[in-house]
Amino acid sequence: MTQGLNLQQQIEQLSQQSAGDFYAQSIGSLKSQIQNYREQLEQYAEQLPDGDAKAQIQEMTDYYVELEGSIDQTAQEQGIQDQVEEAAQSTQQKITEAAQQAQDVAGQAAGQVQDAAGQATDQAGQVAGQAQEAAGQAAGQVQDTAGQATQQAQDTAGQVTDQAGQAAGQVQDTVGGLTGGQQQGGGGPLSGVTDQVGQAAQGVQDTAGQAAGQAQEAAGQATDQAGQVAGQAQEAAGGAAQQVQDTAGQAAGQAQQAAGQATDQAGQAAQQGQQAAGGQQGGQQPNATQAAQQKAQELGVDLSQVQGSGAQGRITVRDVISASKQ
Repeated sequence: MTQGLNLQQQIEQLSQQSAGDFYAQSIGSLKSQIQNYREQLEQYAEQLPDGDAKAQIQEMTDYYVELEGSIDQTAQEQGIQDQVEEAAQSTQQKITEAAQQAQDVAGQAAGQVQDAAGQATDQAGQVAGQAQEAAGQAAGQVQDTAGQATQQAQDTAGQVTDQAGQAAGQVQDTVGGLTGGQQQGGGGPLSGVTDQVGQAAQGVQDTAGQAAGQAQEAAGQATDQAGQVAGQAQEAAGGAAQQVQDTAGQAAGQAQQAAGQATDQAGQAAQQGQQAAGGQQGGQQPNATQAAQQKAQELGVDLSQVQGSGAQGRITVRDVISASKQ
């Protein structure tokens, strides 16, 4: 019978200890979260100029301070101060680790954006190199075509010169023959001379016409080749421009995505700021937070004798507690 009672007592003690540990753990975790929230509000307040918004955030901060004081008082009454502090430190460490992870994720995102920008730059460099290479090839083809056309024109001019020389020789021979005949025979047949001169002139005209036709044909070929080269250059330029546009579009999309993420983060921060400022109430007399007024009533502190340390001299809970200890 005695052993049964001892076992039951042990079970009750273990259960009570487990409940006490859970209570201390939960209270410590709650205290750490409240401290973290209070510190965030204080950071918001530091970024604001003195005014109603800052005073309202100070009001919220005071409520957190009051909650922290209540938790400390409860832990002291229950005799679990050490357990509560250990639990608070453990929770704070977890919060810090989570914040570090968030920073790491943000760093990775920034690195990805930088990598994408580097890739876009490399692609643009490659496209520019390809465009330069295509332009160089087109210029080389144009030079080759111009050289061929020049050579053909020179060849044609040489042929025309040779043919003209032959025609001039024929005319000279004919004239010489006529002159000699007149000197020896007292004059030659005039009609024969006219026919020979006409034939020589016709030969010169035919030769000139052939030379002109060959020159026109060579010019037409050069024009066709130049048109082909120009078309190839335009096609290469169009391809390079399309690649540049595609690369720019990809970079713009990545930039828009990064900007969207930044906008979302800014919106979240703005929403938090609005939530922090959402509890604003009208100015109150005396210039003290509601939590400070309640604490002053509890401690019997005259607020008119307290110097406020908050925004625009607003009295906070900490000011009331400090005044009560003087």
